[in-house]
Amino acid sequence: MAAALPGPNVLFGIGRYRDRGQLVDFEIRWPEYERDVRWAQQVLATWGLAAADQVLFTVPNCEGPWSAPVIQAVRNLEITYCNAEPYGWDARRCATFLRLLPITAGIGITAETVTTLLEQETVGLLSSLRLLWARPEAIEPLRGAGLNPATYAIVGPALALECSERSGAHLDPAEWQVASTPDGLTLTTVGERAHRATEISIGLGRLDETPCGCGLPGPRITLIPSAQGDQR
Repeated sequence: MAAALPGPNVLFGIGRYRDRGQLVDFEIRWPEYERDVRWAQQVLATWGLAAADQVLFTVPNCEGPWSAPVIQAVRNLEITYCNAEPYGWDARRCATFLRLLPITAGIGITAETVTTLLEQETVGLLSSLRLLWARPEAIEPLRGAGLNPATYAIVGPALALECSERSGAHLDPAEWQVASTPDGLTLTTVGERAHRATEISIGLGRLDETPCGCGLPGPRITLIPSAQGDQR
């Protein structure tokens, strides 16, 4: 029976991103997913998250190609987590979790959620979080509310995560290469991945290639949300 099981390179999932206005489908194999999990754990470690923490995710199922490695990394750390939808109509559930549970990290917070929490005067519930990973378009509204978010950004087929140094969002340099061009930032696959991306556009932003204080290798990016657009 074991011989009939799928081999180690079978498909983990399929995602879709947008490159210069065109939708591109991409495959993910299990080995690259497992590498993404290990990398996500390394970034989480910079925030000091451990089994005693509780995490609130605001990520939809369709973002599984990007969020699944982070969720598995949280599981590996034996951290309890809950989930809410990343839309304004579910912001009340976010607020309820934040009131009733000792949440220490919020992952994937959207501008839509932030707008609704501001309208409901409950955005202050996010202030106690040690880690507040927000989408690029949610960064400025959160800062305007007196909070100090870090970046959680879907960029083409990759995920960029900011470490505790808050000096830009990391991508795994063993998997992705980022370059700065006159037209914006581009992304190229360098790891052994099923999908090969070559200089795809991931929007306008800044590239910082100086060493990061957290010790993680590779450059960091800071995106300009108004120009970034929807990468999925």
